[in-house]
Amino acid sequence: MRVAAYVRVSTDEQADKGNSLLEQKERLEAYCKAMGWNRPMFFEDDGFSAKDMRRPDAQKMIERVKNNEFEIVLTSKLDRMSRNLLDMLQFVKLLEEHNCSYVSASEGFDTSTAVGRMVLQLLAAFAEFERERISERVKDNMMSLARNTDKAITLPCYGYDIVEGKYEINDIEAQYVKLMFELAEEGHGHRMIAKRLNEAGAATKRGKLWDQTNVKRLMRTETIAGIMIYNKRQNKNGKMTMRDKKDWIIKNDNHPAIINHERFDRVQEIFKTRSVAHKHAENETYLLTGLVKCKYCGKNMKGNTSRHKNKYGEYTYFRYICSSYVAGYGCKHHAVHRDDLEEQIVERIKMVATSSENQIKMVIAPSRSFDDEIKELKNQLSKINKKMQKQIEAYENDLISAEDLKAARERVDLERTELNVQLKKLENRKGNEIDIKQKAKDLLGDITGIDRVKSKNAIRLLIDHIIVENDQASVVWRS
Repeated sequence: MRVAAYVRVSTDEQADKGNSLLEQKERLEAYCKAMGWNRPMFFEDDGFSAKDMRRPDAQKMIERVKNNEFEIVLTSKLDRMSRNLLDMLQFVKLLEEHNCSYVSASEGFDTSTAVGRMVLQLLAAFAEFERERISERVKDNMMSLARNTDKAITLPCYGYDIVEGKYEINDIEAQYVKLMFELAEEGHGHRMIAKRLNEAGAATKRGKLWDQTNVKRLMRTETIAGIMIYNKRQNKNGKMTMRDKKDWIIKNDNHPAIINHERFDRVQEIFKTRSVAHKHAENETYLLTGLVKCKYCGKNMKGNTSRHKNKYGEYTYFRYICSSYVAGYGCKHHAVHRDDLEEQIVERIKMVATSSENQIKMVIAPSRSFDDEIKELKNQLSKINKKMQKQIEAYENDLISAEDLKAARERVDLERTELNVQLKKLENRKGNEIDIKQKAKDLLGDITGIDRVKSKNAIRLLIDHIIVENDQASVVWRS
């Protein structure tokens, strides 16, 4: 009989002699000898859990099974192969398709018989149940640590090390984090920032080159602003998805910040405005890319360069042209000259920056207000209060003990405190919104400077969109 013997230990089991790789190998060799089978070919995964089948040697063995190289797959116990019932059943089905049986030495069954297949399903179900119970206990412990301590409960992101269980700034990496934010404030995108980091000799936490994906991921991570967020994502069927924000555990000032909150938020806003211009964000030819809209059809007006020759020589038109007109949809509006429109917008910004209060009427783009965020937090506080009331009613009806009520009260008080901190912070921000006139004044130097890329980025921070009717522009400002 051609036998493939699979052995595995997880990181936590390596000290357990009953599950050691050597112990498993000796047991499986003895089993094959007792059954009169050939000496098995071993496949070994050291330090991998059984939550799924994505393990190097397990995959190698499966590929060789598909090539019909084995008649039996042997493990010392069922949970060495997998603790996921669906994975196990799919694996057994694959073996059957290639005339191969699965045998567990300890449980004493094989899938070549109906009884063996039934026992397999029962044992696999219990193995999956055990794994899920372990997972629940680990999650509960981690949630408690996240709420009640400032200990590091995840691996450190770039810029930090873990020292005595807490996040501590790595001075060398922190310098590169600050460089990323400086470059972003100068108008560079994620791709260019990655290029500059690689040129400077910086490497990621894993020693690899930077690319725009890992730069973007790091610069959006609240950890570098001293904020700890736990329970933000979950694994659903092998895919990472975002949880509802009310389920997040958020702790401000949990550890030393590399980037302060205000600067972190400002750079997030810069990248949001860059998304409007897409791949043209760093192109200096057109300052208003992604901002200009046609009054007549509502479509975007895009930069269009047209070169012509006549008897006097070659000349170039720079225009913003209606995309609906270009596509032939019949919009009657055609185009506006680039220089005329850009000069008009810059003059409008100058007027706003230098005007006295209420001298110029401005249209501000609607956005999610602070009131909406405050309302959401108050709703969460109301739900917590109702939850506590139910616990009190359960105690009065002898459904829970006094100890259970006390634990529930402590948990609710902690959640209430965290929400009140967030609420107070939002209410303070509401009274200090950046005045658009002051913002225009602060950005005016960049907007009127000779660096058109910097001017373009500054304009996007100030203006939400521009509506063009004939040659006249109406500005809608960012709130």
